[in-house]
Amino acid sequence: MTLKPDADPLYLAARQRVRLALLPVVSGSPLDADTIHQLRVCCKRLRALLQLYRPYTGHQRLRQLDQQIRLIAKSLAGRRDLHVQQQLISQLARDLERPLSPALNSQLLQSSGNHSLVAADNERIIAAFAAILSDWPHCDSGRRDAWAAGLARTRKRARSLARRACNSDQDALFHRCRKWTKYYLYQLEQLHDSRLPASSEMQTLARLGEQLGQLQDLCNLEAQLQTLAPDQESEALAERLEKRKGHCKRRIIRLFIKVYGRRHLDV
Repeated sequence: MTLKPDADPLYLAARQRVRLALLPVVSGSPLDADTIHQLRVCCKRLRALLQLYRPYTGHQRLRQLDQQIRLIAKSLAGRRDLHVQQQLISQLARDLERPLSPALNSQLLQSSGNHSLVAADNERIIAAFAAILSDWPHCDSGRRDAWAAGLARTRKRARSLARRACNSDQDALFHRCRKWTKYYLYQLEQLHDSRLPASSEMQTLARLGEQLGQLQDLCNLEAQLQTLAPDQESEALAERLEKRKGHCKRRIIRLFIKVYGRRHLDV
């Protein structure tokens, strides 16, 4: 494909998403939890769009760009993760029908790591996104079918990971499936005619992504809990976590079947 940046709809979409996500950063506003969340979502959407260039761009170039985006997202992770963990700990305490002791609550939140960003980070974040866009691959076709191969590859990868997750029950496979499920949803949203309502597949994928995200939050808290000295309270919390993980996985598998079909998952 001929490289024409201004004619490439995916490049234009990536540029617009970066501009919107960076508005609070450019204005010099403090990077609160919502701003950080939007920046991280922007990173995920950029990584999803990159996968559509697989048939047209060298693997090494895409891999380098993907790594650059991952580094941006990683630098933004701490504060938002802490906020999520606070909400999850509160929910579990309600399930146990008693508040967690201040000592256990403090230990869990401390292990989450609260890495606040300061104004001095704004220029670095802006420069990092600018570097991504300057090296973005381009094509000159605005037709949906030009991206069919990349979209089919993403769906196949997500379906394969869903099948492996169903058959092995390994947490790590559910986490990898979350990544590719999000990619598939973001790609469908980008290629979808915005004048039409979301398809049933897109709606189901959105629910699936939410459930996979909840499972990952539970697994993260479980890993933190395992680093602490066991006692009666932490063991009760661990038992509750395990039950919630089981319920979450069952909901995820039902959504897997709805998206990919039972015959593709061997369940």
